[in-house]
Amino acid sequence: MSAHESEWTLRRLRAGELTASDATRVRAHVAGCPTCGATLRALEEEQAGFEAALSFDDFEAGVRRAERRQRAARPAAVRRWLPPVVALAASVLVVALARPMLSRGSGWDRSKGSDALAELRVGGGTGPQREARVDAPEALDYGERVMLGYRAGTHRFVAALSVDAIGEVTPLHPEAGQSAPVEPGDAMHWLPGSWEFTGSGAERVVVVLSDEPLAVDTLVEAARRAFVSVNGDLERLPTLAVPGEQTHWVLLKP
Repeated sequence: MSAHESEWTLRRLRAGELTASDATRVRAHVAGCPTCGATLRALEEEQAGFEAALSFDDFEAGVRRAERRQRAARPAAVRRWLPPVVALAASVLVVALARPMLSRGSGWDRSKGSDALAELRVGGGTGPQREARVDAPEALDYGERVMLGYRAGTHRFVAALSVDAIGEVTPLHPEAGQSAPVEPGDAMHWLPGSWEFTGSGAERVVVVLSDEPLAVDTLVEAARRAFVSVNGDLERLPTLAVPGEQTHWVLLKP
């Protein structure tokens, strides 16, 4: 009997991150393996529990922190969702690229192994919550917002930013200083607050998990250099030249 598939592989299967041939192989294995079948069903039950328990409006503590920062900072191209509804002048779209979810940054050492994982969820509109895929564009509807989650593996710090179609880079979390310490434990953790991206054009969202804290200014500059290197084509934006593991999505706005 063949070895069991890892939970990470099964999560990637659910998220549509595997190649067609790998997805076919893993589905065939799951169909004949009670252990892997049970793991996949548990992931599906986890998803159902997430839908029931975690609302886009349940990030009160993060919202309050974001609101205080927003009062002190200049208006940003991308803002956290703050009740009551406010008009946002941002431009973002989540388009998941047909590339591995976790990309290698400089200093990334595959020999260490990694069960790091990042996730972008869309919700808050009229339809059900959903996870953005990485192998196809994820169109946003009016009023929809996104949340970002991660499972850090062995990494100790997390940061997120976005790049819009004109090259404007916006730190999402944290908004200044250095990348934030990750939450303890192996569960999926969610960054505080959610974001609504309005306007037109594409925007790329990036989550960086690293072993050492990275200056937000360094991440912003790396994103700007990457944008210039592809003449503003966000779908071809390369991995940022910073240490750690990265997850990239491209979003298309309504």
